[in-house]
Amino acid sequence: MAAPGGGEPAGADDGATPSSASGADEAPSAGAAASAAGALWLEAWGVSDIGCVRDGNEDAFAIGDLDAGELWDGERPLAARGARGAMVVVCDGMGGAQGGEVASDLAARTLWAEMRQAQATQELEVFARLLRRAVRAANRRVWDEGQREASLHGMGTTASAVGFAAGHAVIAQVGDSRVYVWRAGALVQVTRDQSLLSALIHAGRLSHAEARSAPGGSAILQALGVGDDVEPSLSVVELRRGDRLLVCSDGLHGQIADGGIAAILEVRRAPRDAAEALIAAARAAGGGDNITAVVVDVAGEALAPPASPEDLPRYTEIDPREEGERALYSTSYVARRLAARVGIGEDPGPPVVPATGQHAIVSRGRTPAPRVGPGGDVAGAARARLAQQGLPLWLWVVVLVAAAAGGWLAAGAW
Repeated sequence: MAAPGGGEPAGADDGATPSSASGADEAPSAGAAASAAGALWLEAWGVSDIGCVRDGNEDAFAIGDLDAGELWDGERPLAARGARGAMVVVCDGMGGAQGGEVASDLAARTLWAEMRQAQATQELEVFARLLRRAVRAANRRVWDEGQREASLHGMGTTASAVGFAAGHAVIAQVGDSRVYVWRAGALVQVTRDQSLLSALIHAGRLSHAEARSAPGGSAILQALGVGDDVEPSLSVVELRRGDRLLVCSDGLHGQIADGGIAAILEVRRAPRDAAEALIAAARAAGGGDNITAVVVDVAGEALAPPASPEDLPRYTEIDPREEGERALYSTSYVARRLAARVGIGEDPGPPVVPATGQHAIVSRGRTPAPRVGPGGDVAGAARARLAQQGLPLWLWVVVLVAAAAGGWLAAGAW
């Protein structure tokens, strides 16, 4: 788990066009064959860095083994071999130094805690519903905290969360952090940025080249925690043996083009080496934002190797209301719906009605009642930061007035 402040735990190109990389002929490996037929072998490493410009790190990430129920300790690569596999979350906070740090850390930890307690399943639609429920629970935690603490009001965060089921990666997306899959020399982005520039590109109003220099590059259409509910985009990727996943914040993909990312993922054999090389490259390119990279290698006899160089990952959004082929789409209805709200393109239809994990919707005119998170409060840097804030302002006023009155009475002024 990345703590605020960076370090290890304590692109305008938004399309799915693969970026080829040439380099060493040594391909990435998850380190060994899967321990049992039918199981995935997942090996992961993550790094978060403050960058070269920012005063603090508002990025956070979580890597955990769902079977063991444990977060990564940051001392050795996470090796997940069980039926449930690993869970990866990357969040990029916003709302000022304090608000951004609290939002991203709280969201990442809540997402992990929700998925750790969720039922085990290998059904894609069921897993997607559980992941959506976890995202919505994290949204509510951040929203509630921002409503209770005046100094945190308006804070929010992006979230890219990846779990594994039935030989697929299942992804939940809010904002413009990204998930890529590197396969056989090609890099494919398997999320859709929920950003203003991405909406303009997909509407044909901007080219990728124009987007690189266009103003408003950091404007996103949706963030976790800025409203009392959120609609994540859910997508799935059918995995192949030898795939390498990258989950990253825009501090990485905004500094390094996809071709550069692909080259590093190809030549660096171990996830740790790849993640650290990506961070170093982003810093060398200017490091204008906080930078987070989590690299996950995938192996296992249950997975087929790539059938050909054309056997590349595809972006596939999943509608958890449906089953089978009817649930899969090659476009992001969520991203299109968000773009339509700001006048870009046509609205494809109403939001997905939640099927599980419904929350009571609280109107913006009311302050929500205090809410305890999954399994009690969620420990972490966000909790510690909030605890350091001390008494709320109104209580300080009461204390000062009482002290003044006491001094006045003691002096016999009455």
